[in-house]
Amino acid sequence: MQNSSIIFKVPEQNELLTERFKTHKTLFNRDVLNGVLSIFDEVADKGDEAIRSLTMKYDEVDLDGLILSNAYVEEYVSSLSPSLCSAIEQAIKNVQDANVAMFPKTWEKQIRPGTIIGENVLPLDSVGIWIPARKGPLISTAVMLVVAAKTAGVKKIIVGMPPLKNGLGDQGTVAAAKLAGADQFVIGNGVSIIAGFAQGTGSIPEVDGIYGPGPGGIAAAMSVAMTYGKKSVLGIGPTECVIFADETADPFKIACDLINEGEHGPDSSSIFVTTSTILAHQVEALLWNCIDEVEEKRRQYLLNVFGSNGKGAIVIASNIEEAFEFVNWFAPEHLMIVCDKETENLALTRINNAGEILIGEYTPFSAANYGIGITAVLPTNHFARAFSGVTSKDMVKYSTIGRLSKDALQDIYPIIKEMGNYEQLPCHVKAADVRLLE
Repeated sequence: MQNSSIIFKVPEQNELLTERFKTHKTLFNRDVLNGVLSIFDEVADKGDEAIRSLTMKYDEVDLDGLILSNAYVEEYVSSLSPSLCSAIEQAIKNVQDANVAMFPKTWEKQIRPGTIIGENVLPLDSVGIWIPARKGPLISTAVMLVVAAKTAGVKKIIVGMPPLKNGLGDQGTVAAAKLAGADQFVIGNGVSIIAGFAQGTGSIPEVDGIYGPGPGGIAAAMSVAMTYGKKSVLGIGPTECVIFADETADPFKIACDLINEGEHGPDSSSIFVTTSTILAHQVEALLWNCIDEVEEKRRQYLLNVFGSNGKGAIVIASNIEEAFEFVNWFAPEHLMIVCDKETENLALTRINNAGEILIGEYTPFSAANYGIGITAVLPTNHFARAFSGVTSKDMVKYSTIGRLSKDALQDIYPIIKEMGNYEQLPCHVKAADVRLLE
């Protein structure tokens, strides 16, 4: 299959690339946000009834109830094939290892004589995990988010997911989440479930943190949930990747990696960046051949991604600095670097914006999505300029610690006195005075 060229040159065709990705910066618009706010209000007013009604309206499924019974959950776990169950258990172990390695520790340190500072790290009491499934099951997402919460020590983990036509959740995803440590499962429309997590309903407990990927409506719901005092990570939208490679890379492997991420859905972004014109054209030719071999549903997704209105592209940079500038501008969720050692080292120095960085020809996106143990729940839509992926570090809160000796208080007393007097807060000064006059 051969379509129109998806090759762009930078800087010469920067305007065309900007046009191709003009919608990328806006994960959701004001209309979507207003709709989400209305759903939050409806859930606040009518609770479970609102979620059932909204699920019928948007998902076209009539729910008998929102809670997935323990009997169903146990049945789903027992129905896993031995090979899939083994794979899930190994993935859980790998994700746990990674999250334990990353987990922050409580600490104290004397920074001046008599002055001790530190941080007390405490898990959130409860979290809600949203696992989307409209484009297909996401066992890996369930494992990564639930294990992150479990590793952090979260006491109650509730998983929400959209309903299948039978009103239940995807069997494999439920089973994986249960094996990973989920305590409860709720089924319903995504935005309304998140609204339930934020406010509480008869069936859905209010939680302290809410996490999960999804399209614009889900991202907007996470943003609104934060206004209710719920911890979240923003910008976890549709999948995107950038591959940066030089002429040492295998063009067939690059084509496979592009469709690896592109097959997630028609709104995926999949980009190859290089300074090699020859490699770019080799990859483009192989890409269309690879797409032609994919089964129908995913092939249609890929044809959208690499079609005239999609977010797939091959970018030929005039020099390596232009390549780095493009990658930093895009700030990809997933970045793969396949270069000679010198160029690899330079890339790791110059590329500052990426949710994850996979290095070398033996580290495909699928390895990170499933097996390495690092998170694949990462910021999209340029959010990687400021946000990071969801790990156990996001499932905790920090209380800063301060401890002073009398001498240390005496040392900073002039600061307290001068600033307290200037701010016209005499009781601040008195609180120090009474301790130093003892």
